[in-house]
Amino acid sequence: MMDRRLMLAALASFTGIGSVSAQSATSLKRLTFNDRALDYFIRYAPGSAAKRPFLLGFGGGDANRGIVEYYDAIYTPRQHYRDHHVILPVGPSRQLFHQFSDSDIRAMMRALYQAEPITGRGIVSGVSNGGRAAFRFAQAAPEAFRGVVTIPGAMIDSTVPPAWRDYAVLLAVGSEDPRWIAETDRAFALLNGKVGALQRAILDGEGHVVGADYNIDPVYARLKALEAQLGR
Repeated sequence: MMDRRLMLAALASFTGIGSVSAQSATSLKRLTFNDRALDYFIRYAPGSAAKRPFLLGFGGGDANRGIVEYYDAIYTPRQHYRDHHVILPVGPSRQLFHQFSDSDIRAMMRALYQAEPITGRGIVSGVSNGGRAAFRFAQAAPEAFRGVVTIPGAMIDSTVPPAWRDYAVLLAVGSEDPRWIAETDRAFALLNGKVGALQRAILDGEGHVVGADYNIDPVYARLKALEAQLGR
């Protein structure tokens, strides 16, 4: 397996990279909706493929397969949300996830609920363009989610749906990523007072892409604490 530090150098600009082993057993599957096909990875919650809540995660850049596998290895939690099925879509050619129409987003979510043993409202996460996608999906299908975590992300559209009133939102960003710190501050200002629980988290010493040995679990621990504030 490629050393993670070497792999990070290849990934730094979110360009094409080789495959990287994900955390544990994942399956690559295909979803069809609105006359289009989309590949996605799924990692079922340990010990069961029964109906569970879900964590939908978007890699950065064009979310090609290598980027998504890296996202699985580095940006998805190991200790938290273990009762959630993890779903990681692979980006289609010629379109980024944050460019999906509301119709395509809703159709995609309906298809996922039909294809996989997921139930209830999930968590949506993302990094960079994937962070933009996380907000877009929560805007277009707010009933599908209960929380957002971006590492980092940006709000392209300033719309805050009323359904976000009980959302937990965590905005994480590297301390060495000034452009995205500004985007994070903008998102925080747009969301402040309009969502159930909101926090901004600075990842000390990290840039736009976190280091290959970075422990992402404390980020998700913060999200769980925000959910606890909301009685979940």
